[in-house]
Amino acid sequence: MKILFVRFSSLGDVALTTGVMQYVSQMLPDAEIDVLTYAEYTPIFANLPFVQNVFGYEKSRGISEYFYIVQNEFEEHDYIFDLHGKIRSKFLKFHSKASYHCYKKDSKARRAFVKNRKLNDRLDMHVVEKYFESVIKPLGIPMPELEALRPVLVRHVETINKKVFVHTFASKTTKAYPYAKELAEKLIENGYTHIFGGVGNAPQVEGIIDNTGKIDLNEMLDIIASCEFAISTDSGPMHLAIGLNKPTIGIFGSTTKHFGFYPSFKDCYVLEDNSVECRPCDVHGLDKCPKEHFKCMNSLKPKLVIDLLAQMKVSE
Repeated sequence: MKILFVRFSSLGDVALTTGVMQYVSQMLPDAEIDVLTYAEYTPIFANLPFVQNVFGYEKSRGISEYFYIVQNEFEEHDYIFDLHGKIRSKFLKFHSKASYHCYKKDSKARRAFVKNRKLNDRLDMHVVEKYFESVIKPLGIPMPELEALRPVLVRHVETINKKVFVHTFASKTTKAYPYAKELAEKLIENGYTHIFGGVGNAPQVEGIIDNTGKIDLNEMLDIIASCEFAISTDSGPMHLAIGLNKPTIGIFGSTTKHFGFYPSFKDCYVLEDNSVECRPCDVHGLDKCPKEHFKCMNSLKPKLVIDLLAQMKVSE
């Protein structure tokens, strides 16, 4: 049996597909699992023994390369599981003889929750469960416990005690942590070696290791793997850290668990302020707080992060 999983972007969403693939491989050990993604995300699948082939589509080369890949690489697959659900991935449905299945995003339910707080049972599902839902009927595999679908990434580097990966940035302002400088100072005071990575501007604090904007995905994976802990906003690097099995603190401001990307796995901790009634204010975050007080993040002082790190250390 040949199975193709498709997820083009973004970083965290792609990483979250790996646990689904691993569980399918465990249940169907004779199946050959392949992946189609954007070329920039192919390092995510490096060293994964349950993935045979990774097809990296270079989006800068235009749609013609995509058509070439589709028409020449996927004729022998028995199943295609579209974990992206956009026009480009749905194109496979019409250009392959494989049995095609697409996951249900629940975009409408998420928007309804933001607008009028209308709850829906599916808002309690993690996105990895929604990914896996698409394979249940075609492959005859029942839904496992959430932890069995935890993302899994493999890097061969040594972990350094008290080294912490820190990512305070986000694509939207209301998801970014506003106390990066103060957090960096607190980490130094408490004897942690911390490294800032990702896309953003690290605070100007003596003693930090600043790799923001200087490393590629391969290097960032190795750096996170070398850390004992990770601190991240609701963003791609948070999911990478979880996939690398690092005790992780997720800092959630304007977004909530109802969107499906909550770090609900073992040794994952969430820092958020549930007393702020206006969160979530948007499905993807906004460029500024619509209420102009930004309480959802401003209330999450760096001491709370340090206290949580200390609890994590004790609980090991």
